[in-house]
Amino acid sequence: MRLQFWRWVLAPRTAWRARRLAAEFGPGMDARTAWVMARLERHPDELPLAMRHLNGEENAS
Repeated sequence: MRLQFWRWVLAPRTAWRARRLAAEFGPGMDARTAWVMARLERHPDELPLAMRHLNGEENAS
């Protein structure tokens, strides 16, 4: 829950869009995937970072 709060504070537009995407898709979409999809809509240059995030490699160098 804490991560959700910081995402909302730091990027409210992305968080709002992620919630909408998850609601439109239904119960099959998790919050992490919705966040990445929403982020990539506005920032397609972040694709490599997004893929690392989805693969759970946030702290990998």
